[in-house]
Amino acid sequence: MCTASWLIRPDGYELFFNRDERSERLRAAEPEALELRGRKAIAPRDGDGGGTWIGVNDRGLGLGLLNVWDDSENVADSPRSRGLLVLDLLHSDSQAHVQRSLEELDLTSYRGFHLVVFTPGREPLGHRWDGRELKSAAVAAPLASSSFDAKGAHTERARQWDGLRERHGGLTPGLLELFHASHYPERGPYSVCMHREDASTVSATHICVEAGEARVRYSGGPPCTVGYGDVAVLALSTGEIAYP
Repeated sequence: MCTASWLIRPDGYELFFNRDERSERLRAAEPEALELRGRKAIAPRDGDGGGTWIGVNDRGLGLGLLNVWDDSENVADSPRSRGLLVLDLLHSDSQAHVQRSLEELDLTSYRGFHLVVFTPGREPLGHRWDGRELKSAAVAAPLASSSFDAKGAHTERARQWDGLRERHGGLTPGLLELFHASHYPERGPYSVCMHREDASTVSATHICVEAGEARVRYSGGPPCTVGYGDVAVLALSTGEIAYP
């Protein structure tokens, strides 16, 4: 239950990501500095499994993971948290590195997922695991997942995305921020900022990679009512992290 959208620039990218979860899950920790196999990174941490669903490292490589619900078939008796897989891969230095790692892993211990990999100036590459087969291919924004109605949620969110682009002659980071806080066609299970009785959008993350640095902003609640907090800046050349 998530929505991801992005813009690609010649030297970087902007990634917006809404995380939707059931109300009984623990609150996630805000983005923190991590060191993973010698590489610096910034990522929030899941309150239940300890992993993450999104992060960026000091090479500018970003990862975002959406759960696959519509056709997922899990074959593991005790599935491993998909968020731990993101942490395992966040030290990678390229899209090819991530793909090789996924192809070498035994993924049968994970439920279905769609992992999207970003590197500066390149279109993202998606890796979809349905419990039986891993498929890797270029992906287009927006991406959406939903345990309620995966196809319907994607259709409505893509319709709003296309409408924004047509009305404004293109998309900007400001429009993407509005998109992720929006309630089209109404406040409910199909809106990007999602609200149901048993689940809702619980956070939003914005990663901007450009000019030799990665900037991370985080909203620890539904972005329709909770604003983004302080910006964390990760220098891509040195790995230094600052909070100006």
